[in-house]
Order: sequence, then C-alpha cells, then structure tokens
Amino acid sequence: MLSKDEKLARLKLSRTESIGPYKFWELIGAYGSAENVLKKLSKIFKDSGKTAKICGDKEIDEEISNMKSIGARFVFFEDALYPPLLRNIPDPPPVLSFLGDRERVLSFFQRNMISVVGARNASIHSTKFCDTLCRELGKNDAVIVSGLARGVDTSAHIASLETGTIAILANGINIAYPPENAKLYKEIIKKNGIFSEMPFNVAPHPQLFPRRNRIIAGISYGTAVIEAAEQSGSLITARTALDYNRDVFAVPGSPLDPRSIGCNKLIKDGAILIQSAGDILDQLEQKKIIPQQLFDDRRPTMLKTTDRDLEKIRKKILDSLNSTPITIDELISCIKVSPQEALTALLELELANKIVRLHGQRVCLALGG
Repeated sequence: MLSKDEKLARLKLSRTESIGPYKFWELIGAYGSAENVLKKLSKIFKDSGKTAKICGDKEIDEEISNMKSIGARFVFFEDALYPPLLRNIPDPPPVLSFLGDRERVLSFFQRNMISVVGARNASIHSTKFCDTLCRELGKNDAVIVSGLARGVDTSAHIASLETGTIAILANGINIAYPPENAKLYKEIIKKNGIFSEMPFNVAPHPQLFPRRNRIIAGISYGTAVIEAAEQSGSLITARTALDYNRDVFAVPGSPLDPRSIGCNKLIKDGAILIQSAGDILDQLEQKKIIPQQLFDDRRPTMLKTTDRDLEKIRKKILDSLNSTPITIDELISCIKVSPQEALTALLELELANKIVRLHGQRVCLALGG
C-alpha cells in the first residue's frame, strides 16, 4: 500500500512537464519513491537551468477537489482497481482517473476482457456486426473495452452496457467526448466504468489518442478490429496489441471499401479472421490466459550511491561522450561503473538536457551539452 504522501508525490510527478510514463518508472526505479524523486528533480532542473516546472501543491489540490466534486477517484499502479493486464505493458500509466461502479469493475478483472475498435464513419453493416459480436461476447462472460468514439466504439459500448463495458478516454475524466455520446458516457458510469490517464479538464487532442489507444490494447486479452482505414487509430491500437503479445482479431471486408483496407491487411499479416463471437471465444479457450500481476517486477529498489559519487559518474559520462552516438553498454564498459549507477546518472543528464537518448539504446551529447 502506498502512503498518502507517496500518492501525492506520484500524482505531482506524473503531472510534471516532460515526465512521461517511461521516464516516471525509470525515476521511481532509480530513487525508490516519488518523494525521493521530487527532492532530486528540483535540484536537477535548478542546476541545468531547465524551464520545466514541477507540478505544485496548488495544481494538485485543485485537481483533487475537482475529482471529488464529480465522485471520481485516482487509481495507482498498486491499487486493486488498477487493471491487472495493464501492469504488463512497457509504459503503464502511473495513475489513472476512474468514474463508475468500483465493485462491478473489480469483478470485470476476473473475466475475459476484449477490446473492440473500428471506424468512426462505420458502415451500417459493421455497426450491426459489432452489436451482434459484443452481445454474444457479453453473454459468454466477456467484458467489452472501447474508446467511446463515434461509430464502432459507440456500438460496442451500447451492446455491452448490461453485460459489462469499460470506456477509455483520451481526455479528462470529466469530459464526455464526442458531445453526442454524453448520454452514453453517463450510462457507462452508472453500471460500468470509465478510465482516463489524462488530468482533470484536459480537452481531447489528436496527440492524446495514441496514448489512449495503448491503454485499450494493454487492458485486454485481445483486440478486435471492425473496419479500419489504411491509416487509422484502430490500426495503431492493433499494432500496439501485437507489440504487447496480445491477440488481434479482424473482420474481413470488401477490397473495394477503403474502410476495410486496414482489417484486410491485418489478416494478411497474421491477425485472426473473425466472422462471429465464436472465433474469439475459441481462441480464448485455447489459450486460457490468466491475468499476470507484475507488481514485483516493478517494485522500486533504492539506489545506494551518494550524490558526490553520482556527480563523478556524470562527469565521466560527459567526458566520454561527443556528438557521435554510442550504445549504453559501450559507455558503461568505458567508464567502468555499475549499470544501475550509469543509468541513474544518464537519466539525470537527460533531464538536464545534457545528453540525448536515441533508438537502439544509444546516447550522445546534446547540442551545446
């Protein structure tokens, strides 16, 4: 269980500019707790002259007050209400906002959860198929997850209101988007549940939807795609699900319909073709997947290196780097320190804009660093 102070610290850290989920968990792993991170972060930002501002008490107090005013709650990684399979993804949200029936949603975690996504401008045939699919899955004890968007998402939620559904938002928990789904938003809250990674009052924005989509992919055993154009958010969700080693199901469509190109391509690339709920249920029965609790894998370990030692390591790193990228393994071999010490020092230098981390676990000096 997290203390009240640690929860507040985690909330502050997660709301701090330039600290995304990856960085959040790296910092927790390096310093043992969000409280320790915030103490160190202030100094890092101050020493570097970085303009990034740590989220303050006033902003947090205001968000907590706003959450209470609508009956919403924060859900932290260690909480029972945090979706179990979501703990498996590489960048799980540090904190979620939740609205809905807590006890019912807790019961959902003991059932098969299937994400259903698809075109916003869905055809009549696809929305009918989605309705039938989700009702049949619900009758067979599956919970339907979707993103409350127009089209397929809307059909999926409506069809599973009685049997169980979860909506994942790309905006603040208090905002019903799109506006025409305001009634559906309230109906889901009444008997089911809504999660959001975004702070209260954050408006929907195109950049936020891929972050939302990774949660849709990560919360479920598999993702079913019903109509998807060649470049669409539904395909991003499906590709992310594959990255997470989850099943991807796709409904085939006419090669003449642009809304079917994405699904047909997914099937060509190895997605499971579905023509009914039975195709998904058969796959779940074969695999018998059980939610994995990975809290132990992410349990932070306290770094036992003094500030003076870390300062020496940071200097070694800066002296060893130039504008040509090298792998972190090469760097560690060169400066002859432990991987944990090197990674912590690299993290601090990255936050201070002294180094740049690149693909392939490579690093180099930042411009002017």
